[in-house]
Amino acid sequence: MALWWDIIYWLRRTPWDTGVTPPEIVSMIDSGQVTSGCALDLGCGTGTNAIYLGRHGFTVIGIDISRRAISLARRKARSAQLTDRVRFERGDVSVMRRWVTGHSIDFAYDIGCFHNLDAGARIRYAAALIAVLKPGAIYMLYAFEPSADRRGVDMDEIAQLFDRAFQLAGLRRGRDRNGRGSAWYTFVKREA
Repeated sequence: MALWWDIIYWLRRTPWDTGVTPPEIVSMIDSGQVTSGCALDLGCGTGTNAIYLGRHGFTVIGIDISRRAISLARRKARSAQLTDRVRFERGDVSVMRRWVTGHSIDFAYDIGCFHNLDAGARIRYAAALIAVLKPGAIYMLYAFEPSADRRGVDMDEIAQLFDRAFQLAGLRRGRDRNGRGSAWYTFVKREA
């Protein structure tokens, strides 16, 4: 799987890598709903969003399975002079505890990674996320809904994996430019 993603990044066939932080993330920062602290970028790609948060005072850990994406992300962090605030690790997001200790994360987000995981990895991911987030932390997830020809994640699965530890604070459904159903979920981790 990692090789496939590396090839995609080498060929620059990454329409999701716009170089622009999504307005949903920007709004969370601008509104003060999320303030500086430690952030976790799951499926960070070339690091655009992690760099944005680093510039806004966050310490950020970005994780992606693609060596090529991580190489590009590290280059961007050096260019932005943010290597003291933003760190990128190559690996499987479902074992995020390898790079994150305890309940240390204030804000986590996943923009299009989770829906690409298989069922087992999704379970491991959810358990690891619960373990690393502080009580009261915010988790944002952007995911495609399942369709006949593509993998996705539906609301029932989201509820099954996240309801016991998170309160759903926001849900905005929409369609991508190709008409595929998607949703932004915003969760707050429940107190222990």
